[in-house]
Amino acid sequence: MPAVLLTALTLIMCCLIFPPANWWPLAFICLVPWLVTVATMMRARFVYFVSYLLGLGYFLINLHWMGPVTVTGYLAMCAYFAVFFPLAAWPIRHMYRRRNVSLALIVPVVWVATEYLRSITPLGFPFVLLAHSQYKILMMIQISDLTGAYGVSFVLAMVNGCLTDLLIQPIALWRAKRPEGATRLPIGTLTTGLILLGTLIYGAAQKSNKYFMDGGGPTVAVVQADFPMYVDQRGRTSPRVILDTYFELARQAAESKPDLVLLPETAWSAYINDEFINASPEELEEIRARRFGPSWQPHNIAELQRFSREARDRIQRLSTETGVSILVGSSSLESKPQGIPPDRVDAFNSAFLIKPGRDRPAARYDKIHLVLFGEYVPFRYTSMHSLYKWLNSQTPWGKSGTEYSLTAGTEFRVFELEAASEGGRVFRAGVPICYEEVMPYIPRTFVIGDDDSRDRKNIDILLSISNDGWFHHLAELEQHLSTAVFRAVENRIPVARSVNTGASALLDPNGHIRHRVWMSDEKIERLGPVTSALGELRDLTERIEQDIEKGRSYQSNLQMFNKVNTNNLRPALTAVGAEFAFMWAKLRDQVRMAGLPYKGQEEPATWARVLAVKVEDSIAQVERWRTTPWTAPGFKIAELRMDDRMTVYSRLGDRFSQVALVLTLIMILDWIIRRLRSRPAAEPVQEADKDDH
Repeated sequence: MPAVLLTALTLIMCCLIFPPANWWPLAFICLVPWLVTVATMMRARFVYFVSYLLGLGYFLINLHWMGPVTVTGYLAMCAYFAVFFPLAAWPIRHMYRRRNVSLALIVPVVWVATEYLRSITPLGFPFVLLAHSQYKILMMIQISDLTGAYGVSFVLAMVNGCLTDLLIQPIALWRAKRPEGATRLPIGTLTTGLILLGTLIYGAAQKSNKYFMDGGGPTVAVVQADFPMYVDQRGRTSPRVILDTYFELARQAAESKPDLVLLPETAWSAYINDEFINASPEELEEIRARRFGPSWQPHNIAELQRFSREARDRIQRLSTETGVSILVGSSSLESKPQGIPPDRVDAFNSAFLIKPGRDRPAARYDKIHLVLFGEYVPFRYTSMHSLYKWLNSQTPWGKSGTEYSLTAGTEFRVFELEAASEGGRVFRAGVPICYEEVMPYIPRTFVIGDDDSRDRKNIDILLSISNDGWFHHLAELEQHLSTAVFRAVENRIPVARSVNTGASALLDPNGHIRHRVWMSDEKIERLGPVTSALGELRDLTERIEQDIEKGRSYQSNLQMFNKVNTNNLRPALTAVGAEFAFMWAKLRDQVRMAGLPYKGQEEPATWARVLAVKVEDSIAQVERWRTTPWTAPGFKIAELRMDDRMTVYSRLGDRFSQVALVLTLIMILDWIIRRLRSRPAAEPVQEADKDDH
């Protein structure tokens, strides 16, 4: 029971150190209760069991935002990642109990090794690292330019190990047969003190603004709207409403004449690459047959092409009229009759740079690091295609027969941006898309280019785009931002990130979150009439549903709904800002569907229920803007601060964590050798060694 209680205490603290709680000081002590269990508990198998439960709880709670997307994938991923906790307990327990090594020396090495190991496999996902708890503490995170984020985890784990040493030393002395067991305490304590002090001194020096270049960087406008994404099509907003909203936000931002307007990943559902927009009817038919489900007809794919062309033309005209470059995330579709296998259709998650005076995008980057099952299903173009088809059918998007897997890009393409604010100076930008920002090797590869020995950075800025609307304003948004902080420090490079639903921000090369998109107090005060109008609409949806349930005509209440939506809600929203009119348009579109089939269902009750849900969602959305204004639509314009230093991490990458992994493997090898030597064939296992099973 004590082991369970101690492990539960660690779990509670480990869930409080990350957003939304952000109780970062707990990161220095959160592992201590669990480490006490690992080091002192006699029954090894029980230690590994509770360690697995700790890992399971750690990921289930901290990654709970995955649930709205895929419950099955969420549970499977957490069950897999939980293995790394007993994996860490194994060498820590062995080295402490059998080799008499201080926990202050073992724990940081093993912890970094397991964090690194769970970050690099095909299922790798370096989220909620121990280091991420410190993303707002600039003094603690500056060593990332030497070691990566794993170095910060190392220091935190070392402090946890040292405190555990101090806590359990009386127990160790009481159990020890020889007094030499006490010698590990001063060595670990001294080492911890020196490393923590060095970290803080280095951090205090490196977080200074004095390292920023005197010459300014480009002025960038980061834009975000607030469109939650749903696997179920009923909850989504129409692509045209989304396009109109982002176009309005981009127009407002461009009026201030920044050097670049940055829009999020897949800002709207369109394919704006030349290969799709200029595709012939025959190529469109090939794309329809191979890419989309059986419900798609030829006129559907033709309409998608028209909409994609319109979306690109509108953004291109805006860029030309304002003289401002625009970077937008969108999708790409390419029919490849001569591909391998033949007649394949490839889709890409892309970023497009739109420059003034052009008739097509100036540059395109295709996302290289795709998310397993989130963006692609394995075995697609292999001899195991039947397995691929089965796996695809198990995903939320592939159930209908839709071919949703993307193709990975192959080139770390750099965008060149002429900054009028800096006299036309050309800046080079890398554009990590979505979770490429989370994977340290992607920004590092942009920075270092194809030459590890270069003296200058390959790029000047990182322009990160993402669509986190899938996670419905849960902790993922802030957790994702925390990873961007470390990419800035690791490479000493400014980061501008544009994210649908937030958190959009501009970061300095020292990791300081200098600006965030944030709804002003003035706009929040104007939300009162919006709330009142939505309250009227909620009452009307209840009446409509009652009319339908009782078999009465609902047309009069429907007409009243339309009147309130147009005459009350619309002007109340535009008084806050033109970019908020999407809420009126979303409800207008649903009203227009009255009496029409919806997903093959003729019942008006289905349409009315969806309308009621959208009204409730709108009410909740307005209330959220009041409490978390950084999730509201808007934009922020600022000059990026430049830092031309090439860091140790940019040059060497994850060497630090790789050394930790090698040392951990040596510890495990030592355990194996000891086990083999201590088990004579003719003798039973001794009682003293039972706890090492």
